[in-house]
Amino acid sequence: MSDLAYKRLRLAIIRAEMAPGSAIEEADLMKRLKVGRTPLREALLRLTHEDLVTVAPQRGYFVSSTSATDFFHLNEFRMVSEVLVCRLAAVRISAAEIEDFAALLEEARQGVKAGRGDHDWHLGIDERVHQLTAKAAGNPYLAQTLVRLYALSVRSLYVSKIPITLVDDELENYAGLFEALKARDPERAAAAMNKHLDWSILKVLRPISPGRMVEATSPATGVA
Repeated sequence: MSDLAYKRLRLAIIRAEMAPGSAIEEADLMKRLKVGRTPLREALLRLTHEDLVTVAPQRGYFVSSTSATDFFHLNEFRMVSEVLVCRLAAVRISAAEIEDFAALLEEARQGVKAGRGDHDWHLGIDERVHQLTAKAAGNPYLAQTLVRLYALSVRSLYVSKIPITLVDDELENYAGLFEALKARDPERAAAAMNKHLDWSILKVLRPISPGRMVEATSPATGVA
């Protein structure tokens, strides 16, 4: 029950369905999620470790704040950490992980061909590419850090209403990363990830204006 509550709350926060800075009403969430106080508290504790939730003594839990500026700060960190991960993954990736990446790439191609337009699908593919690469690097500390960074950077896009990554635009970059990992070429893998992250940042820079680089809020719609 705690794991299910964690996943649903995490998704709602990342999608900005729970507004940054808003108080988390435990009684309401217990009813919506159909969980007791202990599983909910366990889920909230996990989310505090990911910087998605903050806790204030005598006041309770709150959704952490974020801004469009956070996206760029997070990606500065990702440009260093994810490139390192790709270098390690190129050396350590297993045959089974190569097969998993190939299957994911084919799933992405088929989804694009079918005209998948829902944002959850696009983000799901992108997150799985990063998760698979992090897992292949064989360093659990790096993998945990990247899961946290990815969630925070995506949430900053949702909150600031900045366009998200579309698989249609990234297929070539995903394929380049896959081929580099398959060839066990650390420098090509690092270059492929650099290209992917650079492209993501450029897509954000095009529609954004200086006036939007401020603390952002989003209407709360609750947890599904």
